[in-house]
Amino acid sequence: MWFIIWAPLVALLEYGTHRWIQHRGNRILDPKLEHLKDHGAHHRGADDRTYVDAPLKDVLLIASPVFILLAAWGLAAGALTAVVTPGAALLIWIFLHSYLWTCIHRAVHGIESNWFGRTGPLLRFYRARHLKHHANARVNFGAVFPWTDYLFLTARS
Repeated sequence: MWFIIWAPLVALLEYGTHRWIQHRGNRILDPKLEHLKDHGAHHRGADDRTYVDAPLKDVLLIASPVFILLAAWGLAAGALTAVVTPGAALLIWIFLHSYLWTCIHRAVHGIESNWFGRTGPLLRFYRARHLKHHANARVNFGAVFPWTDYLFLTARS
């Protein structure tokens, strides 16, 4: 159940990170603006793994406030064990999202021949969306979860 509950949160974290940290910069979350600079280099054609992958440490950092809130909830409830299951489900989502972003992004850019590169229509859908994002950096921010672009009216087909 917690795995299903966390899915929309992970999708919103992905969208927000891509749109407001990688494209606009945020000195609170990224003081040296490294993600903004690296992502800009990627949009200008740099496709090595430094610019394409979603490092697990970055995804964990973005989700860390949620883990802190879970721990606070457990302390307030009187038992940290009450948050073990939701915390584990969120951690699984973090690992899964990092893996999916990396596989999808590598396949879309032709960097790696992986399982996602063999999905036919799904690959073509994601590739078309992503290349439109590269052509217009104000649209199609949902890399793993395209539905977030429909929610925030940034989807372009």
